[in-house]
Amino acid sequence: MINFDNLHNMPRAGFEPARECSDDFKSSASTVPPPRLINLLAIIKKVVNNKIFWNNKGTFLKTSGSMGSPKIIFHTWFQHMRSAVSVIENTQLSNKSISLLSLPLNHISGLSILIRAYCSGGKWLLPPIGWSPRWAYDNNVTHLSLVSTQLFRFMKNKEDIVALRSMQAILLGGSSISCNLIKEAYFNKLPIIVTYGSTETASQVTATRPRDRLLHLYSSGRCLKNHKIEIRDKEIVIRSKTVGVNILKQNLSLNCRVLSHFATGDLGYLDSDGYLHVLGRKDNCFISGGENVYPEEIERILLKNSSVEDALVISVHNAEYGRVPVAFVKTNLDLSLIEDFLRKYLEGFKIPKKWHYWPNELDDVQKPSRCFFSKLLSKYYDKNFENFE
Repeated sequence: MINFDNLHNMPRAGFEPARECSDDFKSSASTVPPPRLINLLAIIKKVVNNKIFWNNKGTFLKTSGSMGSPKIIFHTWFQHMRSAVSVIENTQLSNKSISLLSLPLNHISGLSILIRAYCSGGKWLLPPIGWSPRWAYDNNVTHLSLVSTQLFRFMKNKEDIVALRSMQAILLGGSSISCNLIKEAYFNKLPIIVTYGSTETASQVTATRPRDRLLHLYSSGRCLKNHKIEIRDKEIVIRSKTVGVNILKQNLSLNCRVLSHFATGDLGYLDSDGYLHVLGRKDNCFISGGENVYPEEIERILLKNSSVEDALVISVHNAEYGRVPVAFVKTNLDLSLIEDFLRKYLEGFKIPKKWHYWPNELDDVQKPSRCFFSKLLSKYYDKNFENFE
């Protein structure tokens, strides 16, 4: 167990530096520096060298902006540590663990890997470009954090599956995860842990447990220690001392009062076993021809197709129906076959009116942004979609 009053005496985590980094982040600043000056590698460099006073300094992290304009979230180091303790207990991290830094440092998903390694006394390893699970196995990695696209590709190689099976824990998060992918991983005996959290909450707030049943793996897990989940009018609300401050909305000082709850904007419910099920975003719903349409419902069906690696649905203006769905799909199949597959499960008004292949400019670990896809559509259609049919 970590003593929060004695953080400066904690053992240092081992690490393999990627490259020299500039030290332009001024941790003692009482006002918010411009986002372009925030250098997370410089922050981490200070962290592992114990040069930060943990009780009143912290990080500024930019959210993905997947639902609109990105936010800048401030967390104290105490909040990061509190979040890390919960995950450490659930994933059984220890001073013998080696975590792979497989996600970007400019996101909470990557930064939290380093902080958890530090808190547990373990090590973290920076992988080379194009790394594989076999490389991770050869370097004694015990804990992996992946997005579904990464796991989807690794599952195509038998040697990678064998390597993944040797891990102590494989954390999955970031976006919707195909039930087919979870089922395949489960029957291949991969130690997957499905997670739910956000930048605002300093990483995970719910997660499945090691050796959970398949039915539970289809959920986003149960609440971790130090967090509470409430459902208010179908919206997921998180109560936790790890909730950060949106500095674009508040005048921030490093001694500001930390918020205790966060209305996520996600719709969901808790089942009888206390497992969270996320249904989609409250503000994603749109009306097409008088009917409510949830993009996430269409995406979940698309991901049931084993040939679909990823999918995202957005809405655009239409003179006749008000708004209609448009789909982007990452697949090697002809899109007409994907449409035929979807028609077996959904009503006609939920079938996308236009189909596009996944854009090449998105990398495997980048969280899809609906705003990005909306802007991308402007290249295909009239600027205001008035002529969209």
